[in-house]
Amino acid sequence: MLVSSQAFLNVAQELAAKWRFSPLFISLVVVALGTNLPELTVTSVSLYQHDADLAMANLIGSSITNITIVFATGALFGGIKIGTNKSQKNATLLLAITVLFVILLLSSIANINKALLFFVIISASLLYQYFIAKQGRLHEDKHILAKVQTLYTKQRRFPQLFYLVTIPTTVLGLAIGGLVTVNAVNSLAAIFGFATSVLGLTLTALSTSLPELLMTILAARKHENKVVLGTLVGSNVFNLSLFPGIILLFNGGGPTSTWELFSLLIITIFFSVMIFMYSGKKIPKKTGFALLLFYIVFVVKTLAF
Repeated sequence: MLVSSQAFLNVAQELAAKWRFSPLFISLVVVALGTNLPELTVTSVSLYQHDADLAMANLIGSSITNITIVFATGALFGGIKIGTNKSQKNATLLLAITVLFVILLLSSIANINKALLFFVIISASLLYQYFIAKQGRLHEDKHILAKVQTLYTKQRRFPQLFYLVTIPTTVLGLAIGGLVTVNAVNSLAAIFGFATSVLGLTLTALSTSLPELLMTILAARKHENKVVLGTLVGSNVFNLSLFPGIILLFNGGGPTSTWELFSLLIITIFFSVMIFMYSGKKIPKKTGFALLLFYIVFVVKTLAF
């Protein structure tokens, strides 16, 4: 996973220069989808085994883990400086999607209609990301893209074919790594007698968030702030729109407790407030510790249920 994550970071920089889109947009779409392959693996295996509880719980738990463990690690290891424009727009988008996710899961709408609504949400989100990225490269991203392209021209060492091979190879590496990790965690859960929903919210969610965690550590240490935020927000957007739609379309979905939905909503609100509060500033380490504390309380409370 470490090698795949490093490769994805390099590919994100290359694509940002080649396509003239901000690294934030590339991370929101390409990198986030790639690092979410373990979640897709869990979703696929769970649907095959008719265990929708594990699939949906893993998506919720993974989203909480991304904001707490992953984002906190980035703040503590390398520091994360928040942007002043698109970061706030994306935080607002994530909060809106999270609210819609909670409302749809608690509603009595037919599952097929919920699935269709989730597909509409992810489609609208991707279109929105594309248009603000396209607008941004003419304005606020113009300077950074010029620097990225200059660096790309000077340091590029491999032909285009190399990157065409790298993308599917790293995707395969992340998928295999996620599958191996999930199988190992499932075996441990069977030994200790955990329910699949509890497993999905905690151990499995933590294991499937490892690619995001590695990407965040690598990006934070290189001060790639847009990659850190883009990967986290993009990952949660896919977790709370595309994958739930797949689950509801093919399996119907299982019951979801108000506790896990409430926890997801609260931490997403806190994350959004942080993005606005620290606009143009670095996230302080005390905030990182607060996020870690929230995660510990969440896990303890979940296991107590």
